[in-house]
Amino acid sequence: MRRREAVAALIAGALIILALLAVFAITLSNNQARSRSVVEAQAHQRAVLVAGLIDSVFGAISRPGPQSLAEYGRAAVSDRVLERNRGADAYLALLDVDGRVLASSRGFTARARAGMANGAHSALAMIKAGQRWALGNVEPYPGGGVVDFATRLSTPLGTRILVRGLRSGALSRFTAEDLDKVPGVDGAHHLLLDGNGIVIASTNPKRPPGYHFHTPTQIDVLTHPSGIVKGHYFDQVPLGQTTWKVLLAAPEAQFFASVSGANRWLPWVIFGAFAVVALLALVLAARALRSNDLVVEANSQLAKSNAELERRAAELARSNAELDQFASIASHDLQEPLRKVRTFTERVREIDADTLSDRGLDYLQRANASAERMQRLIEDLLVFSRVAMQTRPFAPVDLGQVAREVLEDLDDLMRRSGARVTVGALPTINADAAQMRQLMQNLISNALKFRREGIAPEVEIAATTDGDWVTLVVRDNGIGFEPQYSRRIFRVFERLHGRGAYPGTGIGLALCRKIADRHGGSVQADSVVGQGSTFTIRLPINRREAVRQPPPSGGGEPAEQEEPYVAA
Repeated sequence: MRRREAVAALIAGALIILALLAVFAITLSNNQARSRSVVEAQAHQRAVLVAGLIDSVFGAISRPGPQSLAEYGRAAVSDRVLERNRGADAYLALLDVDGRVLASSRGFTARARAGMANGAHSALAMIKAGQRWALGNVEPYPGGGVVDFATRLSTPLGTRILVRGLRSGALSRFTAEDLDKVPGVDGAHHLLLDGNGIVIASTNPKRPPGYHFHTPTQIDVLTHPSGIVKGHYFDQVPLGQTTWKVLLAAPEAQFFASVSGANRWLPWVIFGAFAVVALLALVLAARALRSNDLVVEANSQLAKSNAELERRAAELARSNAELDQFASIASHDLQEPLRKVRTFTERVREIDADTLSDRGLDYLQRANASAERMQRLIEDLLVFSRVAMQTRPFAPVDLGQVAREVLEDLDDLMRRSGARVTVGALPTINADAAQMRQLMQNLISNALKFRREGIAPEVEIAATTDGDWVTLVVRDNGIGFEPQYSRRIFRVFERLHGRGAYPGTGIGLALCRKIADRHGGSVQADSVVGQGSTFTIRLPINRREAVRQPPPSGGGEPAEQEEPYVAA
């Protein structure tokens, strides 16, 4: 009887161990497949990001200014107008909604005319299909290829189409800047191709601009969104409103380094070792306590697998952080079109001020002001996004010295407003000096900016200490605000007044709150309309490092129902 029980226990133990091995193998296989999918998803996200950046740049430059709409919306547009606006482009052509040429510049040859209407995927065909702007394929042209950049114009005389012949060489240099900024592994290459497989921009010296994908392998790559060909992994994303594609390629061994080679086979080696141990345990089934050891060892192996998953999750988080940093760097490029808009509008106003109507000058001034406001907004957003990413160590900061330096910077504004600023004794605390300067400057400049008409600003800065904490108070006699907005004003882009009433982008106080949160402190506001405001900042004195994930201000509280404020 005991033998039967021992055989039954042995069979039961063998079945249990086989089931555990199957579960462990399935789990391990799924984890490796999931990790490989995560790596592929990261590459696809990079391609989508590059496509979005290129799309946003062309979308921005496709918007015509008031002057262009006025010139191209006339009943009769002369060729001289397009020649004057041609710049470095190969040609300019203005068409009606049916594609008939209304006017054109020099360089608009018969070949260019034929290429413009070449097939259902030309830029002109895409515009006729309803797109606001479109980019065509590379077409042959003397001195190099040319790409049609078509834009839909809404004029008083109906829809018109402006076609710019972009030289492929200049276009390659322009788009290559975005490709160079894409992070990747060693040996990775990034390409931008048109619908015919012609390279427009590339980081691969062997596939320079103008190279044509023509081999069977290359054509096969263009017909699949992703895959592995000859030891290289590739992923491609179509670029909206064009026939183009963004193609990212990397050596398979480098690209899947974290989930291949030793990293791939070591868990299976451990799995095999576990299986051997299990078999030995079955041979030594007479030792009943061995079953408990097997369970302990299985738990140990599962713990190792979980630790490996956590490590890979940390790698994914770090990769996402690098993508966020890349987006922040790329956002600088968004300011380049704005700077060009401002430069050209100012030059038009200087050169053609005598020939423009009052309305035209007004529109030109508005366009310039809008571009300037957009630049300030982008700059303020970058400052705001970098507060939590700063890595400067905390060091002793003399708040009194910081206040004096800020007042020196604001000296001109103080003289013009007749302001009087009183600074009391301020202590020295451990903090980020640059961010303390940002905090102080935003609070003082707000007090000077939101002043009452006809009354000189008076600002008082004082501090008190309580154990390990300092309470900094900035009080003014400005316009004040309703008490129900005391939390809302610290949100990004929140403004209680019209955009033209007071300067700024609505980010200053949100930046103050984020700085206070990063230092483990808090900021609050109290005010009476027509009498002034008081901002109270509470900060630790001896903090050694920044708070990594500051809690959101006002979390858990119900949102206000009133909406009388004006958004920036």
